[in-house]
Amino acid sequence: MKKVVIITGASSGIGLASAKLFLQKGYTVYGVARNEYKNDAFKCFTADVNDAEKMKEIINKVYEDEKRIDVFVNNAGFGLGGELVETKAEDIQRLFSTNLTSVAVNTALVGKIMKEQHFGKIINTCSLSALFPLPYQSAYSASKAGIEVLSRTTRGELKPYGVYVSTILPGDVNTGFTDARIKGIIDDKNVNKSMQKFEKYERNGMSPEKVAKKIVKLAKKKKPQPRVSVGALKLLIILQKILPIRFLDWLIRIIYC
Repeated sequence: MKKVVIITGASSGIGLASAKLFLQKGYTVYGVARNEYKNDAFKCFTADVNDAEKMKEIINKVYEDEKRIDVFVNNAGFGLGGELVETKAEDIQRLFSTNLTSVAVNTALVGKIMKEQHFGKIINTCSLSALFPLPYQSAYSASKAGIEVLSRTTRGELKPYGVYVSTILPGDVNTGFTDARIKGIIDDKNVNKSMQKFEKYERNGMSPEKVAKKIVKLAKKKKPQPRVSVGALKLLIILQKILPIRFLDWLIRIIYC
C-alpha cells in the first residue's frame, strides 16, 4: 500500500519541490494551495490554511479515501519585512495566523488521526530565524520561533503513539517567497539596505529541491530527529550553544545590516 502525504503551500517553492520528490519516491501526494493549482501529477485542494473547517474537511477526506495519512507537511507561509513599528497591525495578525496558528490547528487535526492510527510524521517548515531572530523581520522570526516551540511540545505529546513531529530549518532559499514578502513603510536607509541584503542572499540561496530532499529524507526515517537544518548557516546553530546572546545578535546584524 502506498504511503500518503499532504503538503500545504504545494503550488510553488519548497512545497511543490517536495510534492514532486514524494511522487518520485512512490508516495500518494495531496497538496493544498490558496490559489487554484491545476496539474496532472497530484490532487491539489484549493483552500486557505487559515480556514480550519475547510482544512478539517480536506484532511478527513484524504483519510476517508486512503484509510491512512503517513506524512503531513506544514509548509504554507509568507514573509513580512521592515520595522515592526511601521508595519500594519492587520499584516502582523495575518502573518501569525498563517505562519503559526494554522500550523497549530492543522497539527491538531492531523495529529488526532495519526494518534488513532498509531503512526505518522508531521514536518513543519520553519527557518533558521527561529533560532536567530533577524533584524527588520521581527514578526516573521517570532512566528517561526513559535513553530519550533510548538513542534517540540507536540512531539512529546504524540511520540508515545508512534507519531513524530519535526522541524526543517532552511537558510536562504531561492523561491517566489522573496517577491511575495509584504513590507512595511521603508523610508530609512538602514532598513532599506538590510532588506536589499536579505533579498540578495535569498536570490542567491539554495534551490527548493535541496530543502525538499531533506524533508523527504526526514519522512522516510523510522524515528526522525526533532530538528534538521539546511544550508550554509548551519554553523550558527553550533555557535548558538556556546556563544553569548549579545554576541550572536551582533553577528547577525553584521551579516544582514
